[in-house]
Amino acid sequence: MPESFPPFIRRDWFSVGNGQQLHLAQYGNPQGIPLLYLHGGPGAGCDIGDLALFNGDQYWILLLDQRGSGQSLPFGDLAHNHLNGLICDMEAIRLALGIERWCLAGGSFGATLGLIYSGLFPERVIAQVLWALFIPSKEGIDWLYGADGAAKLQPAAYRLFSGNALVAPSLAELLDSYNQGLASADENLRHNFARRWVQWELKLAGARLVLPRQLPDPVLALADIELHFARHAYFNAMSVLQRVTPRVKARSVLLQGMHDAICPAALLRDFLAGLEHAITIQSVADGGHMLNSESLFLAVTAEIHAMWSWIHQREIQ
Repeated sequence: MPESFPPFIRRDWFSVGNGQQLHLAQYGNPQGIPLLYLHGGPGAGCDIGDLALFNGDQYWILLLDQRGSGQSLPFGDLAHNHLNGLICDMEAIRLALGIERWCLAGGSFGATLGLIYSGLFPERVIAQVLWALFIPSKEGIDWLYGADGAAKLQPAAYRLFSGNALVAPSLAELLDSYNQGLASADENLRHNFARRWVQWELKLAGARLVLPRQLPDPVLALADIELHFARHAYFNAMSVLQRVTPRVKARSVLLQGMHDAICPAALLRDFLAGLEHAITIQSVADGGHMLNSESLFLAVTAEIHAMWSWIHQREIQ
């Protein structure tokens, strides 16, 4: 880990019921502003590289592996993996650490969680920086996995994703096929389905990564958990988002890459059009979906620093 990264403080596993043991790694300054980092996926787990976003002198950084992800246990769990659990876990961590109010930062589905949490617990969030917000609507799911959305941008990659069928399957048929494939007792078949699932999203995100035939366990878990949420329509997350977004009080900046093929700007625009909200939307002209997009990474880093400056100025006035 580069010396410029925030220093490690400690790691713990927190029991939150139903056998769930959540892994939390702490970095930075214990006297700094507490900040919970929310990874995407769902199911991606935290990456040590995400620490590059933060100044370790400014923030007390909390990297939480969500249920079934990263180093949380049981690994790859689906039985108790749902939206309500993930939101309750965030509040459980805050209470366990004795934090009165904190900041949030997260991208993609992590941004979705952050916006929901800050609307459900508006008094607990000081400020937040979110990016590439995943809109878990029917339109958002259709765009990402259906034959008439992002599939039109990458037709060859989508044919591989959908099994090279002569006629593209319906979304329900496609998700059922993946459910059977990922649950197969045939290890090679399971790895094949997981590889196709994850490779599709990597292609859309512009990540130049070719997955091996035998996948590491975290990649298998990512495919399992993402499919689990997609098949359950993200556990009514869209309805919750629509209800609670007007309640958000925190200083909220949402960055949207204009080249984001996974969570396109049009879906964000349509979602916010009918809502009263106090969220600042910042377009990133060359930005994609993931932080491998340099312009998005730089914009997010700048906003996280600006968030600290805003809080610091309020404290000294």
